[in-house]
Amino acid sequence: MTSIEPMTVEHLDEVVQIERAISGIPWSRRLFEEELAHAHGRRYRVAIQDGEVVGYLGMLYIVDEAHIATVGVEPGHWGNQIATRLLLDALEAAMVAGVKDCTLEVRARNERAKRLYLRFGFAPVALRRGYYHDNGEDAIIMWLYDLDAPAELARRRAIAETLDGQGSAHVG
Repeated sequence: MTSIEPMTVEHLDEVVQIERAISGIPWSRRLFEEELAHAHGRRYRVAIQDGEVVGYLGMLYIVDEAHIATVGVEPGHWGNQIATRLLLDALEAAMVAGVKDCTLEVRARNERAKRLYLRFGFAPVALRRGYYHDNGEDAIIMWLYDLDAPAELARRRAIAETLDGQGSAHVG
């Protein structure tokens, strides 16, 4: 069973371990601590399985927009719908908070992440050339508009219905 819970400092050792395993430019523990200390306008969650952190997502609210700042899943759990659950949770929370649109950046060569975001309705709108300083890779800026539109709610409900029955994924 997978549960999505608020990220706390007690989760940070595991979060940072995942971050180091998957990111060319890993966030530091201090950066996560600073984000958690500024709870207003931010939402950080972890995915827990069998008492262990297997994924995380951080999102910032900016007026009526949300920015997904970080998403990570422990490589041994790739393909287990962890990021899907985290994203469903984040978009539902954003909508409840009155957010209309959501944005993120993704590495141009990260096909797995791009497929996930496209499935959720995010569309590429711009390119930031050389954005990632570890290897000069471009970032694709993606947007998802009108989170509360009937078509978007239906899309997320359909995605939630594909989950394997572990954990909750309530959508609008």
